[in-house]
Amino acid sequence: MNIWHAWIELIQGLLNTVSSGVGMGLAIVLTTLLLRSAILPISWSIAYRGCIRQKKMTRLQPELQALKDRYAQQPDLYMKQLRALYGKHGLSFVDGQSLFGSLLQAPVLLGMFQSLKNLGDGVSFLWVRNLLKPDLALAIFAGVTTALMMSANPDLPEQMRAIMILVPSIIAVVIALKFCSALSVYWVTSNCFSAIQTVTVHAIVRRRIRTGGLRI
Repeated sequence: MNIWHAWIELIQGLLNTVSSGVGMGLAIVLTTLLLRSAILPISWSIAYRGCIRQKKMTRLQPELQALKDRYAQQPDLYMKQLRALYGKHGLSFVDGQSLFGSLLQAPVLLGMFQSLKNLGDGVSFLWVRNLLKPDLALAIFAGVTTALMMSANPDLPEQMRAIMILVPSIIAVVIALKFCSALSVYWVTSNCFSAIQTVTVHAIVRRRIRTGGLRI
């Protein structure tokens, strides 16, 4: 617990240091970008592995459906054949490395949440008069950037794409209206960072596939 408190104090100290020069609102933006950049080696690796996995799964859909149809009445044999197909293409049911990497990112994301939830009383930023209170326009912006972040992934299943974009966006708006605007500023900034990272990763993977540097 003492380590966690020290981590929170470190983030708050960073926010206060940056805010002394640019104000708290912009300090949240800059600190978010700084922390997201600090964990970029981890988040990039996860995004890259996830992108390749998604493309492999998309390509395997006909074979997966054929297995499902063929062994519909034989679940044990279906699982055996499924494991064999996954192994043939270097896939696993659970990507342990990506899961571990996601857990490593959690302290940064939760630390920002903990640091910002009571920050910004009486502080204005852009059109927001008090960063400690929720703001409807900023909450909507959080929802829009969530939709942007989700739609940046071209490999979302077509039949579920609208739902997978719309539902998180609505949830983002609802949550943003429950918490302070400081958290919404963080959320918007982080969403934009994630969207840019997703677009970049997919562009690099597509180029590597096209030039023969990566086989799916």
